[in-house]
Amino acid sequence: MRNIVLFGSNLVVSTVGASLRWRSGLQLIQIDALAPDALQRLEAACPDVILFDLAAARSDFAVPLLRNRPCLLLVGVDLVTKKMLLLSGEESHLFTTEDLLEVISGDIENEGA
Repeated sequence: MRNIVLFGSNLVVSTVGASLRWRSGLQLIQIDALAPDALQRLEAACPDVILFDLAAARSDFAVPLLRNRPCLLLVGVDLVTKKMLLLSGEESHLFTTEDLLEVISGDIENEGA
């Protein structure tokens, strides 16, 4: 069973949640992103995936969660542009400037694909 947090209560998050509700193997948990204890509730939910509206999300929640839970997947959705942004805590070791340039060059090469 995968724990999926629907982070927010606007139309976008609710629409995505409604389409996922009937899928087996998913446990959906809705958390109001504007609640004062929203970040604590996110941590306590121990989600595998957090779905959020790209247009409405606060950006301060992502990095601390990914640092604490590297296997967590954050999925931002924008139903207007029909795009999805995937964020993960995948890490790579950085030893030299050359290591950094290799990562940057790899990303630039993949943009044209």
